[in-house]
Amino acid sequence: MPALRIEIPPAAEPVTLAQTKSHLRVSISDDDVIIQGYIQAARENVEAFLSRSLINKGYRQCLDSFPYYTDAVMSRDAYPPSFYSLPRYSATLWNYSQIIKLFRSPLVAVSRISYLSSGDSQWHDLLPQPARPRYGVIYVVGQSFKDPNGNQQTVTAVTESEEGGASISGATDPAWGNMVGATTTWGDLTLSCGGPAPAGDFIVDADREPPRIFPLPGQCWPSVLYVPEAVEIHYLAGYGNDGANVPAVARIAVMQQIGNYYEHRETTSPASLREVPALTQNLLWGLRVVDFAPTRG
Repeated sequence: MPALRIEIPPAAEPVTLAQTKSHLRVSISDDDVIIQGYIQAARENVEAFLSRSLINKGYRQCLDSFPYYTDAVMSRDAYPPSFYSLPRYSATLWNYSQIIKLFRSPLVAVSRISYLSSGDSQWHDLLPQPARPRYGVIYVVGQSFKDPNGNQQTVTAVTESEEGGASISGATDPAWGNMVGATTTWGDLTLSCGGPAPAGDFIVDADREPPRIFPLPGQCWPSVLYVPEAVEIHYLAGYGNDGANVPAVARIAVMQQIGNYYEHRETTSPASLREVPALTQNLLWGLRVVDFAPTRG
C-alpha cells in the first residue's frame, strides 16, 4: 500500500470556532480549547471517510516503483488471463497499464514527481504537462496552465470577496498577455505570462476522482532502484485555503461529529474518535470517493 504523508498542513479549518459554538449552543469561552481540538479531529475523521482533503494541504504519496507497462494483446492472450485484472474501459493499455491514482481529491495541482533513478542512483524530478485553463473554478497563487496561445500563465495574486469567497477564474477567455511578464486579469485572478509553456513529463487528470496521472503518450515511466519509496509524488488537494468552498454536507458532517464528541466526551475513546456515526455517514456518502476499478499496488 503506497504511503501518504501531509507535507503542508491546512491554513484553516472548514468551520470556525464561532460557527461551531453556535451549532453547539455554547456561549461561554471555557471550552474553546477543547472545541478547537474537536474541530480538527472531526475534520480529519471526515476527510479519512471521504478520501478527500477539505482544506488545501500538500501531500507526498510514495511508491516503491512506477507501474510497469503491460501490453494489451500479450496480456489478453496470456494464461492465466492477467488482462482481466487490469482497469476496465480501456481499448489500449499503453497508458492505462501505467496509471497512478492519487489518494486525495479534489486535486489542485501536482508539483512534481521525484524518483530514485536506477541509472545513476540519484534523485530526479518529473514535471507535469501544463493543464488547459478551467473556467469558473478555484485557483490558488502559484498554479499554472497553458493558455490557448500556448503560453504558460501563472497565478500571481487572487482577490477574494468580503464574504470570504474563494478566488474563481473567469467564465470566458480574457485577452491573454503574450509577452513574458505581461499580466492578465481573469475573474478574481491576476496572471503573469511566462512565455511558451514547457512540454512537461507526464499528464495529470484532475477531473477524475480519484485523480490520475499518466506518462506521456507512447512513453513509459523511468526505471527506479529496487528500494522502498523510490517514487515520491508531491501534490496539493483541497477546496481552498479556508472553508468557504467546502461542500455544505461536509461542513454539516464536521459539526455533527464535533457535537458527538462534545456531548459524549466522557465516553470518547481513541476508537470512537475514528468512527463516523451512521447518520453522518448517510450525509457523506454522496461525496465519498469510491474507486470501482482499483489498480494494483
